[in-house]
Amino acid sequence: MKWLVGFIGILGITAVIIFFVKNQNKENVNVLPATTVNVTSVPAPTIALKQSVIIDVEKIPIRISWTIVDPEDVELYSNLKAEQLSEQIKVDKSCQMLINGGFYSKENTHLGLFISNFETIFKSIQSATHNGFLWIDGNNVSIGSSIPDVNPRIAIQSGPLLFKDGEPLLLKINNDEPSRRIVAAKTSNNKLLFLAFYRDSAEYEGPLLKQLPEIINSFKKQTNIEITDAINLDGGKHSVFITNYVRLNELEHIGSYFCAN
Repeated sequence: MKWLVGFIGILGITAVIIFFVKNQNKENVNVLPATTVNVTSVPAPTIALKQSVIIDVEKIPIRISWTIVDPEDVELYSNLKAEQLSEQIKVDKSCQMLINGGFYSKENTHLGLFISNFETIFKSIQSATHNGFLWIDGNNVSIGSSIPDVNPRIAIQSGPLLFKDGEPLLLKINNDEPSRRIVAAKTSNNKLLFLAFYRDSAEYEGPLLKQLPEIINSFKKQTNIEITDAINLDGGKHSVFITNYVRLNELEHIGSYFCAN
């Protein structure tokens, strides 16, 4: 009988151990470390790209990619009749850099002044939003609020103006929405700077339009690129930004484009 009592005792001890282990495992499943619980809210690591920085805008990471070109190397073309996609344009025109131009209307016309290779395709309009002009005359690039007083090789009307004489402008925008933004700017050494503002996780989204001047100002301080003047171009699904380091394609055809070989 002693051996039976001993055997029952061993079974009892074993049962206690199993019960303890099960309860311990159950506790480990239900009570998770804080780092595990919060891991889904931590953003994925951003990809390091050349000529690209990331700036937090109201806790939203906005990537800024850019490219700088000499004014004399840039051509401007209309795409309203051909309605070509950027991939085909890049091949046909041998563009190493391809950036969309300004806005176009529902009637498929340029919204404002458009000059390509000295030919005026569309005349300027009065607009509170499209209140700026970009033009290249010889080797000089200009961005301002007045119609060019010369006969430029290329010119485009767009807007709004974002930067003037090295300072950000205050914008008041109705119905502002987050969208990918494309900007053309002039540097202090007379170079043409193109910038794209977008989110890595949703490349057709980006900052609000009214935020752009201050974001450009932060970019200027972070990169030490001296920007004197800047103007907003078409954006969102009608935008293209293709350089040696980044490729952002359109969802719908662009109305015009800048090309540099």
